[in-house]
Amino acid sequence: MRPIRFNRHTLFSTILNILGLTLALSVFLILMVQVMYDWRYDRCWPGHEKIYRLEYAAQEDLSSYSVNWSRPMINTMKDALPQAEAVGTYLYSKGQSAPMRETGTDNPGITLRYADCDYGLLRVFPFEFTEGDTSMFKAPRTAVISENGAEKLFGSESPIGREVEFASPATVRFLPRQFTIVGVFKDFPENSSVDNEVIINIGDFSINSYGAWAYYCYVRTSDHEGLQSALDEYADKLSGGQEDSGFRGFRITGLHDAYYNYNFPPDNIAKGNRSTTITLFSVAILILLIAAINFINFSMAAVPFRIKSLNTRRVIGATRGTLIWRQLGSTLLLVLAAFVLSAGVMSVAATTGITSYISGSLKVQDNPAVLLIGLGAAVTTALAAGIFPARYSTSFNPAMVLKGSFSLSARGRNLRTVLVSIQYLVSFILIICALFITLQVRYMKGFDMGYDREHIVEFSLSNESAVRRETLKEMLLGNPAITDVTFSAYSIASETKMPWGRQYNGEPVQVECLPVDRNFISFFGLELTGGRDFLPSDDNNPDGTMIVNGTFLSMHPFYQIGSGFPGHSSGYATIIGSIRDFNFKPLQHSIGPFCLYNFGSTPWWPLRTGYARIIPGDIPATFGFIRQKIQETDPSVNAEDIDIHFLDDTVDRLYAKEDRLGRLISTASWISLLISIIGILGLVHFETQFRRKEIAVRRVHGASVREILLMINRYYLILTAGCFILTTPVSLVIIRRWVSSFPYRSPIPVWIFLAAIVIVTVITAVTVTLLSRRAALRNPVESIANE
Repeated sequence: MRPIRFNRHTLFSTILNILGLTLALSVFLILMVQVMYDWRYDRCWPGHEKIYRLEYAAQEDLSSYSVNWSRPMINTMKDALPQAEAVGTYLYSKGQSAPMRETGTDNPGITLRYADCDYGLLRVFPFEFTEGDTSMFKAPRTAVISENGAEKLFGSESPIGREVEFASPATVRFLPRQFTIVGVFKDFPENSSVDNEVIINIGDFSINSYGAWAYYCYVRTSDHEGLQSALDEYADKLSGGQEDSGFRGFRITGLHDAYYNYNFPPDNIAKGNRSTTITLFSVAILILLIAAINFINFSMAAVPFRIKSLNTRRVIGATRGTLIWRQLGSTLLLVLAAFVLSAGVMSVAATTGITSYISGSLKVQDNPAVLLIGLGAAVTTALAAGIFPARYSTSFNPAMVLKGSFSLSARGRNLRTVLVSIQYLVSFILIICALFITLQVRYMKGFDMGYDREHIVEFSLSNESAVRRETLKEMLLGNPAITDVTFSAYSIASETKMPWGRQYNGEPVQVECLPVDRNFISFFGLELTGGRDFLPSDDNNPDGTMIVNGTFLSMHPFYQIGSGFPGHSSGYATIIGSIRDFNFKPLQHSIGPFCLYNFGSTPWWPLRTGYARIIPGDIPATFGFIRQKIQETDPSVNAEDIDIHFLDDTVDRLYAKEDRLGRLISTASWISLLISIIGILGLVHFETQFRRKEIAVRRVHGASVREILLMINRYYLILTAGCFILTTPVSLVIIRRWVSSFPYRSPIPVWIFLAAIVIVTVITAVTVTLLSRRAALRNPVESIANE
């Protein structure tokens, strides 16, 4: 292949081409890391299509399904489903981790991800064991460990038979805190439902409890239709025509589909968003499209400068096909150079804050599939963007191009207009959508959720500190900077609550429960609408007391204030009051039945989330005081490890995915605009070269520099305005479709559209003016003489 040749006319466009392609391919690779993470979630091993999650419906119309099961019900399902090759019980929370160490050692431990399950789960998922005897996992107080976890904990030594314990007393465990390693399995990828480093046998915990609906049930089957039919028959059998079972239907959902399914009460399984995945993939393709359009524009504009060389080669015997392939070869080399540079950009990005916006690793060595896709996209872009200019430059009357007339002809100008318009259309849509996503995230963060968040800090407690919460409260209130203190089992702002499933005369009752301290309502300014607040005497009630929200009473009218409710004990908790509805979950969810619960004298576990209302002032000193007092209630806790933050920060983290999407699309929109401007730079450069004589003649006849600049700008400004008019309704449709999944939606303001047109217009005008000014200021006599 002959070397790529540049001349003074094409060198500038070549540099711009490589820059634009590098930017586009860099964005494509980074976005594809997230896209592939989502698309391959729970698809990373053979046989994934045979694994399903078992779900049940409690409503007659089967309008919603639940994924949380009790262990007795899972065992019942095992016996009722002969089509299932394996059934597993799983107690799992994505990202759950704790420091662990070998029993008998005295070190802070190594943080490992963990979960609990029964032996059946090892048969459902394709665990590949490299060491140990998995049959021993049937015994309680046993565990299996991944190769990575074993290396972290034991180095090169065998972990088999070694006893491991949770190193931190702050880790809540109702299951055993010590266990023996009986097997080592190959690591599962992070984008899977079994990404744990330690899996502990669940033993007989809650084996007979119909009140603990906290487990997930997974099945393996080769007969999907047969299993679903058996589930339908079993649902009919349970109802028996009397509708007293609480179950209205069962279904199985494939692993990958379960990742994208949000239609459940809150669970701790990782969630993806199919619309987000499609959006990011579309943005990645659009960015490449913009860069490809630049390439076509540059190539078409440079044809007049190449025609002499092309004609000379044809005269000496080169065929048209040979000339086309040579041009395609040059194009391919340029694109491959840009691809290599983009891989380098991706490597640099892996060391920056960009990683916080991407779920997967950005390291080049961790993404061979993404690199292959990127290489394929680069080659496809080279062929798609190079074939038309190559064919066209060898197909027309050379005389026309020798005069430079094609670029100034109506046909040439129309082609550039269409291509540049596509770039502007994409840029406008991305900018408008990015602005709205940012608005929606800000709307959710600033939304009044119905409870007081001002000057409230949140902190975590160990079991010991939580047991001594009354003592801790007195200590904290001794500081004048702290005006009130309360506690709960989970954060008021988190998705995690206790999902309870109960029955009332055969009617299913679903409620999400938050165990709290008795002053919780007054602390957060919640409004009582009936009954009374918690009293100190409620702490002595062994059966518990509860205060429900308005939605609970409206959905379950058979319960009233004063009714008994099957709570945490063998007796009935008393409903003592009701509160006005408030958003106890992030705004991606609507308000459902909810209750605040006082365990009374027989708590299931201590309240490990604390809150303090502080007076603005020396915040670091107040935080230090809180840490000191927590440590005094539990000396085994390291004060520096105590997490203290403002409640508003917790709320902000609830919308991390939406925030990340907004930032990714914002970044992509600015890069798309930059690539478009790079294209305009090249086009204006070529156009001023072609129109030097016209500009010179206008100057000789008295046209001012300002008039010349207005003449050149007018074309691009009209083009900008036309594209904006076209993209406005398209952007509205995209925005409305995206926001439709949110129960709480920001209004769509007019200013985001005005901001988009102003941004693009100003940047375009400045770019065109700066580049055209040199041609407008050039001596017209020299321009005419050289033409």
